[in-house]
Amino acid sequence: MSTPATRIIATICFAEALSMAAFSGFAALLPLMAPEFGLNNSQAGLIGGTVLGGYMAGVPFLGALTDRVDARRVYAVAAIVAAGGALGFSFFASGFWSALLCQALIGVGLAGTYIPGMKALTDRVEGPWQSRGAAIYGATFGIGTGGSLILCGAIAGVFGWRAAFLVASIGPLVAAAIIVFALNPSTPRPAARPALLDFRPVLRNAAVRPYLFATVAHSWELHGTRAWLVAFFTFAAGLRDSAGSVPGSVALAAALVILLGPIASVSGNEFALRFGRARMMTIGATGSAILSCAIGFLAGSPWIGLLAFAVVHMYFVGIDAGTMTAGVVNAAEPAHRGATMAVYSLLGFGAGFISPAVFGAVLDVAGGRGELRAWGFAFASLGVVALVGVIPARMLAKRDRNSRTEYPASEH
Repeated sequence: MSTPATRIIATICFAEALSMAAFSGFAALLPLMAPEFGLNNSQAGLIGGTVLGGYMAGVPFLGALTDRVDARRVYAVAAIVAAGGALGFSFFASGFWSALLCQALIGVGLAGTYIPGMKALTDRVEGPWQSRGAAIYGATFGIGTGGSLILCGAIAGVFGWRAAFLVASIGPLVAAAIIVFALNPSTPRPAARPALLDFRPVLRNAAVRPYLFATVAHSWELHGTRAWLVAFFTFAAGLRDSAGSVPGSVALAAALVILLGPIASVSGNEFALRFGRARMMTIGATGSAILSCAIGFLAGSPWIGLLAFAVVHMYFVGIDAGTMTAGVVNAAEPAHRGATMAVYSLLGFGAGFISPAVFGAVLDVAGGRGELRAWGFAFASLGVVALVGVIPARMLAKRDRNSRTEYPASEH
């Protein structure tokens, strides 16, 4: 008797959230670690982005490997690597280079859990639930990000940041156990084993290409925002005269804002099923770009007003994420689905690797973390790139129109 699709999706998504326990550790604890490590804004941004640099280094091999072997095996090894990065922060990190190495290990671990987890899901779920499951899985990334912020921020507030990374190292190990023991084996058929690093079939697929372009613009904004949101809220909180005007911790506030991303992602995909993927991708790119260009200049606004604006901003940032993830999964050829997801995430996370460093460089050039206008210009640098996402959305709309013209619906 086969396992119900909903149970498979819930199991894999729960494991994904656990596997990311250390993912946002540095972003959550940046205000504490940057002074202790003697980091300037550019160095802090580079470390923040290096978690995605490690991802980029690992995903071409680890993602494509899932077209050849059971994704569970890849997942288990990568989870151990991610836990090793968190333990490195806890026991050894003391400056720029050691922090860079630990972040890279966490990123390599993410490369071997995120895409293999997606592959494990799409290999075991078919029909309408495959598209819906892909969107939910993609949205769970935001839950993992927010959960990591809450966990690391809460533990660090009581026991210190090294203890926070120690506790976070447990998550990937538990996730690996869930994937290995809760899922049945699923080895790809021999016919579905292309050359390991041959991505030409992916790039030749015209239905996939608009999503590849779109994820670059989307991820530039998304990961730049996530990497610097806690530091931005810390700056905004410092502008208040009294602590009472800033309820709760800034890490918790940032986590709650980021947790809106998964809701946006899932609801955006449902809207796309009704109104079309191209339309939702256009709305997401345009709306988030406009709000990104404004939010940094609003740091001095009333705290509740700033949080409300950040919530709306994050909703527009995430509204097209599930749409694009489900779209690229549906457009991928089954024999190359692992490689397709590897290329898709490589481009997206590659943009996410660069954008936090660019954000930090803009901060430095514009006056540093203590200047309101510097935050305005830094967030605007994200919005300008996000607006480019309208171009692939229009490409997709044109392709859809041409398909309807070439293959019109039959009349009844």
